[in-house]
Amino acid sequence: MELVPLYSGSSGNSTLIRTDNANILIDAGRNCKYLTQALNDVGTDPSDIDAVFITHSHVDHVSALDVFIRKYPTRLYATYETFRTIQRRFTKPHELTPDIIIKPREETEVVPGVKVTAVSTPHDAAGSVCYKIRDGVKQCMVMTDVGFVTDEIMGLARGVDAILIESNYDRRMLVYGDYPEDLKVRIAGDGGHMSNDDCAQMVKYLIDNGTRRIMLGHLSENNNTPDKAEKTVCEYLSSFDLTRDSDYELRVASRYEPTGAFVF
Repeated sequence: MELVPLYSGSSGNSTLIRTDNANILIDAGRNCKYLTQALNDVGTDPSDIDAVFITHSHVDHVSALDVFIRKYPTRLYATYETFRTIQRRFTKPHELTPDIIIKPREETEVVPGVKVTAVSTPHDAAGSVCYKIRDGVKQCMVMTDVGFVTDEIMGLARGVDAILIESNYDRRMLVYGDYPEDLKVRIAGDGGHMSNDDCAQMVKYLIDNGTRRIMLGHLSENNNTPDKAEKTVCEYLSSFDLTRDSDYELRVASRYEPTGAFVF
């Protein structure tokens, strides 16, 4: 199994999960040209995508979707609430791509042996979820756009081999930044995003439960930097005597291009 971030950030998100017999996209942000180029860059033909799973309806997760699924027909999975919103953005029918409604906590088999489970996330988009992908004994997770970590999310994430996890903002940068106060409140609220500090605490839980490959993602362009996200997580973990490249592997997903895959 491989977890391959194609690009990740507040300007657009898409992650490829590759197994021996399936290619699964989690989200389809930016635009179709950008997405197809990223897939080609990592050696996956866009026509070989077996399924697209959408976490929620915000534009940075779906802006490539309308064109992509008409050009490269595949199965499209999302919650009922997400479909209600994104279907309004479709400019033309996509009869060759069936819309498959999923429910949180239910497992969906994409191809024999490859299963995806969704769990609800606290975020300001109706029907928002994150996903765990399982292929036999190997499993990974894409967990972004999370206002806070619920017990259900922790339960789903426990024991995954690799994860792309949100590390959206540095608290100081957000507080002293130029955003309007109401937007700052939204980002830091229970329906917003995870800070670097929140992420660090969740990463500690993940490592304690067997996860060794951590990819930080969905960084804010204005309220974070890769260095700050990385430093916050590593310093927090070092306070528990956890050592990078010994106890865990840590990377930061690029905003603009594919990041080196986790292969496990």
